[in-house]
Amino acid sequence: MSAMWHWLIVGGGIHGAHVAKALARAAPDTSLAILDPRPPLAAWRQRADACGMDYLRSPGAHHLGLRAGELRAFGTAHGYGPEHWLSIYRQPSRTLFEHHADRVFADLPRIVAAADMLERRGSFWRVVDSAGTAHQAQRVVLATGPGAPHRPLDAPHVFDRDFALPRRRQELVIVGGGLSAAQIALRAAAIGHGVTWVTRDWPRVSEFDSAPCYAGPKCLGPFQNASLAERKRQLVTARHSGTLPSGIHARISAAVAAGTIGWRRCAKPSLTDGGVNLGGGTTLRAEQVFQATGFTPHPPRDSVTARTVSQLGLGFDDHGNVAADECLQIAPGLHIIGRPASLVLGPMAGNIRGARLAAERLTGMITGYLTERPNPDPRRTS
Repeated sequence: MSAMWHWLIVGGGIHGAHVAKALARAAPDTSLAILDPRPPLAAWRQRADACGMDYLRSPGAHHLGLRAGELRAFGTAHGYGPEHWLSIYRQPSRTLFEHHADRVFADLPRIVAAADMLERRGSFWRVVDSAGTAHQAQRVVLATGPGAPHRPLDAPHVFDRDFALPRRRQELVIVGGGLSAAQIALRAAAIGHGVTWVTRDWPRVSEFDSAPCYAGPKCLGPFQNASLAERKRQLVTARHSGTLPSGIHARISAAVAAGTIGWRRCAKPSLTDGGVNLGGGTTLRAEQVFQATGFTPHPPRDSVTARTVSQLGLGFDDHGNVAADECLQIAPGLHIIGRPASLVLGPMAGNIRGARLAAERLTGMITGYLTERPNPDPRRTS
């Protein structure tokens, strides 16, 4: 019989690792582990490498430490100068952010395997991993990250695990209008590729991917007290999808103006022999086409999160949200964090601030700040 964990965190990315660290501090005697086949933040690093990200979009206040101002203090103590902080919003460099995260997560206990199956067994959860080992836990947190790469085209995606830009110069078309697309277009042009960037519209400027007031009680309090329909409406209006922070917007605007990156508008490009069809008889010739079109809102169908939600008789709505109670439970002792928990955590549920909000909810159970209450309608998401 396997040991009984108090908490088992399925997924060791930004959300899972931060929540694990926060739970360990709130209850030092608790037993917990992260179940993930990859090291902490491995998927984050892979995506950041692919895009050539140098600075985070999130401000420095949204970090993975446990104390306010911790990232700033860490940067000062380890010799990170002003060049590691971008703009008046103090977005940290990726180098600083990851160095700090490595220190924060260095001592987290890990089980190096993927979760394959979850089932309720009386008062605990049984989790079977990819090696066939069964684990028991009083509480399980599903922190499996974003959905699958969104694929409007049958072409390589920047978030594919094996993505790589060509080594020799080629004519490339980059499809996608958000931050990842702009970053990969800039990166490809900087190393000498011919680049044409295809977007639905010319991107708008927004420093952050969601309205900043949802980081705190000013907007989050009314949001959490609103009706389900109103919360769904706010999630759509408060998220700034397809926007660029001013620094990236200025860089790619200058590159387009200088002719080092071409730009074409097209709502629904399609692949054709040797390039991309923009409609109206217009074809862009390209040696390779890459898409940087974000993630699907839903977890992949074969993921442990999607299968578990289905087995519980629950469901995701059109935007990938699932009903959860104030403690982020979708079933007794089973919690979900990240973007699927947006109906509780608000528009920032999927980003770094969302990880901190999730940790506040779960540690609130330990400290008594929150008490478990049954979800009044756990099956209703529409």
